[in-house]
Amino acid sequence: MNLKFTHTLSFNSPRSLARIVALFAACGLYASSYAQSDDHDDHSGHDHEQEEAQAESGHEGHDDGEEEESGVIRITDSQLQDFEVVVEEADLAELSIETILPGEVKLNQESMAHVSPRYDGIVTKVLARLGDKVNAGQTLAQLESNETLAPFDLVAPVDGTIVEFHITLGESVEAGRYLFIVADLEHLWVDLDIFQKDLGRIEKGQSVLIQAGHNNPKAKGEISYVGPIVSEDTRTGLARLTIPNEDGKWKAGMFVTGHVTTETAFVPVAVKRTALQTMDGQTVVFVKTEGGFEPRTVTLGQQDSQFVEILSGVELGERYAAERSFVIKAQKEKANIDPHAGHNH
Repeated sequence: MNLKFTHTLSFNSPRSLARIVALFAACGLYASSYAQSDDHDDHSGHDHEQEEAQAESGHEGHDDGEEEESGVIRITDSQLQDFEVVVEEADLAELSIETILPGEVKLNQESMAHVSPRYDGIVTKVLARLGDKVNAGQTLAQLESNETLAPFDLVAPVDGTIVEFHITLGESVEAGRYLFIVADLEHLWVDLDIFQKDLGRIEKGQSVLIQAGHNNPKAKGEISYVGPIVSEDTRTGLARLTIPNEDGKWKAGMFVTGHVTTETAFVPVAVKRTALQTMDGQTVVFVKTEGGFEPRTVTLGQQDSQFVEILSGVELGERYAAERSFVIKAQKEKANIDPHAGHNH
């Protein structure tokens, strides 16, 4: 600050002295105001720098969604228990290499009987009905001979259940006409169709798992018969096995799938088939890490009805979601929709 005096001041009079004091007082106020202005500018610049630093720091430090972006799904042990997710270790396994064949459940013709009268006659009594269980030697109906007028009994030749019923009280029937069919429903046949490409793989004695859909029963059996010819109509061969049916869940006429074990193979790393999920067109397995479950893209090898060989993506001994893995997939999809859904604070 430069002050220039343009007048010569005289100290000889009181008025001159008062003017000098007032002038210096004014100069002091101006200097104080100027200093405060400079100090305010300094603070303003400092605050602006702090705001810029905070903005840059906040931008660089914003990583709330980093775990979701890396693909890790965080689920607590209690949530795993609630969701009934089963975690197991990837391990070596013996795979049962299978050939899958379509088939049909049929009545066991070796334990069924057509019941017919030996003589022409009139039906006088009907003692058994459709669906009744009967024993060998049990009387099913009584007839009167047309020639001798003598009564005679119609009896069951085998134990079983009446599956067909063609008789009416008072009707006239001819000898040899089937009036009842009695079948053993506790042991049924399954006839499997063998495609030409599989004929060389299917042999008598091989183990078979029979399935009739997700909500239907399963049964195990062993091939007891392989047909020597190929059907001209279907161009398929025949493999037959017998399955137990004490609970009556299997019905003749049901279409089934037979998983025939044709060979076995040992693989160094395998996981359960129930662990496999599809994400973004890739097959993944959810591997348990310290941070949560990580979806790993896997390359598959040989497989059977329970296990699948892992060629890459999961190492021996790593823990993975073996059962109900779809629950973790759902959590991942939820986190993709809501970025905060994967945080368990």
